[in-house]
Amino acid sequence: MSDLSVQRLRRLLLLIPVVARAARSGRGLPLARAAEACGARSEAQLRDDIASVQDLWVDPSGAEEAIDLYVEDGEVQVTYAHHFGTPPAFSLAEGAVLLAALAPFEKDGSKPVKEAIRKLRRAVPEVLRGEADRLAKGLDLGGKPPEPWAPSLQQAIAQRLETTLEYRAVADAEITRRVVEPRLLFQRDGLWYLAAWNVEKRAEHLYRLDRVVSVELGTRLFGAHQGPPVARYLRKGLYFESGAEVEVTLRFTGLSAALAKARAAGRAEAGPEGSVSVKSMVTPGNYLVGQVLGYGGEATIAGPKEAVELLEKQAKALLELYSDEPQA
Repeated sequence: MSDLSVQRLRRLLLLIPVVARAARSGRGLPLARAAEACGARSEAQLRDDIASVQDLWVDPSGAEEAIDLYVEDGEVQVTYAHHFGTPPAFSLAEGAVLLAALAPFEKDGSKPVKEAIRKLRRAVPEVLRGEADRLAKGLDLGGKPPEPWAPSLQQAIAQRLETTLEYRAVADAEITRRVVEPRLLFQRDGLWYLAAWNVEKRAEHLYRLDRVVSVELGTRLFGAHQGPPVARYLRKGLYFESGAEVEVTLRFTGLSAALAKARAAGRAEAGPEGSVSVKSMVTPGNYLVGQVLGYGGEATIAGPKEAVELLEKQAKALLELYSDEPQA
């Protein structure tokens, strides 16, 4: 995360409780007072800060937005899906992120920091504590983009230089050349990505840095960035709506059932023999199949029929690919 992004986040975090306090009295907070409260240089900068969170995406399987921050009639307003001060329970993943964020301060931190860590760990059910620790240790919240390509790509982004990548796609081991207009480096789930405009395909694509073979800076300068709003990459996951979403039911067993129940509080339905079912709006495709296979046999698709058939087809293809004997 850039210094500019951190400063913007800090201003918003300072602003929200002040606006919420005004909202409890049935009024908004005037822009001038709001800018002063959060340390913005001007009302225009504050408007830009607030606009930056307007396009933040909500997981298609989730409920309504947790918070809506906006400007109306010269006043900053905030609306919560949950009453301020009584937030919903954290999911296991959210708790792991908090533990990971506090970990660097645990040894030499103040008493409130240590107390917060202790309470977070105690709040995790005993059966899930091992998984929570594993998730927390696997998160690097303050990391830098990996060498050797990050410095060149950061230069290309800053100077708006067209760049040629040699890239190994996920589908095969073939290396291809991609001419791109680099836009953003960001981290998600332990991996670093480059968001860039593919000049040939005239569309924005994501490129994993660990699959980049070489980077060659060009001489052509490009203008304004093309592609969707950058805010989409601040989402919890890299799933974007296609318009073809359908309601899919996933059934979890074993430890994955306990994880699903924690992550989908309020939507998880108990089933036979300790299983848990969760309904989500997703597009049947590789994203869905990969999500199910990622649970190592403890998740399957219960419906609809076309999604079940897709999983069966993909599973059969994998068996044929990795089995010594052809499948019937």
